[in-house]
Amino acid sequence: MQHSNKLKTYRGLFISNQEIGHNAFKIERLKEEFNKVGIKMDIVFNDGTLFEIKDNKTVFHFPKADFIIYLDKDKYLATLLKRANYLVLNDASFLKLCDDKMLSYTYLVDSGIPVVDTIASPLVYHHLVDENCAFLDVVASRLGLPFIIKKVYGSLGEGVYLAYDLKQAKEIYKKIYMHPLVFQSFIDASSGKSLRVLVVDKKILGAILRINDIDFRSNAPRGTRSEKYELDEKQIEIVNKIIDLFDIDYAGLDFVFNRDGEIKLLEMNANAFFEQFEKTTNINVAYSIVQMILKRLEKNEK
Repeated sequence: MQHSNKLKTYRGLFISNQEIGHNAFKIERLKEEFNKVGIKMDIVFNDGTLFEIKDNKTVFHFPKADFIIYLDKDKYLATLLKRANYLVLNDASFLKLCDDKMLSYTYLVDSGIPVVDTIASPLVYHHLVDENCAFLDVVASRLGLPFIIKKVYGSLGEGVYLAYDLKQAKEIYKKIYMHPLVFQSFIDASSGKSLRVLVVDKKILGAILRINDIDFRSNAPRGTRSEKYELDEKQIEIVNKIIDLFDIDYAGLDFVFNRDGEIKLLEMNANAFFEQFEKTTNINVAYSIVQMILKRLEKNEK
């Protein structure tokens, strides 16, 4: 539904990381769709100077805005924006939950939503010695070989490794042990393949199958292609459970397939890119986001 915007001219703001990177397409598409409804969008870069805590109060240093499209992962600024009652896409709590993959899995326990088998790595605050790697034998016995070693914080396949044996697992671990990590089962039936479901305004917008013929990571920077995908009833039920559990305004939900073709949630992305999705499905994601924002703004006016 097209929303009327005649009574008030709204002003929006993008808050981006200092490196726009893959967000460039998202920004341009959203600016294009916001422009169609007469909304001007400014952009500021989160270089560490956008806020300060002074005299026990938060002072923001950016242009006034009726709403914010938040394209960063800075949970501190996001939390303060929420406390200041800004209309922000996405909510600070959901951003934090998605950014920390292990935190996501803890919230999904006993939810009825199938997830990939996962073990959290111990946090290490000291120099690593060989004895500290002994737990990897237990990880391998529980998850099987090969298994995935993944940094808790990361995107686009960065920080995701496949360990074929214990020797390789220990070599990988010794290089990245200071990072928060998770270990996960490697589902060979889904090697180089994953399902991306896009959610806007608590509804399923559509889905694509991401395929990589040269890498086990379907979201790796090179070699990834995509196809439009039609969800079946059981998959729709699982996605809707996730939407209800987290009250999702916008997200990309990523699943892998087991040998029976059933899906398991791999991760949630609060700042999901949608260039590949729009080009594959011809669904106007930016338009749907703009309509959602307009609905929120109009609701706040009442």
